[in-house]
Amino acid sequence: MNVGIARIVLRIPDSRSLKARRQVARSLGDRIRGRFNVAVAEDAAADGEAWQRLTLFVSCLSNDGAHADAVLANVVDYVADSRPDLELLDYGTEIISGV
Repeated sequence: MNVGIARIVLRIPDSRSLKARRQVARSLGDRIRGRFNVAVAEDAAADGEAWQRLTLFVSCLSNDGAHADAVLANVVDYVADSRPDLELLDYGTEIISGV
């Protein structure tokens, strides 16, 4: 079994409150879950730009590490393409094999 984990860091330029950030996180997370059948979690760490920065963690399970990597790459592409109002600041993926 292979576990794929992706960390996606986004900037929400139009957000002016934590409530607006939570709305984006909830909406985007639900759409990712529904489309790719993966788990999505939000990092709730607060910093100076807490209302404009969003970090999502996405995880998936697969029998094939290449498949898990492809699913996570598709999720990152989907986030970048489906929400042009968000800036993709950074992302990283990791595949853990033999679980």
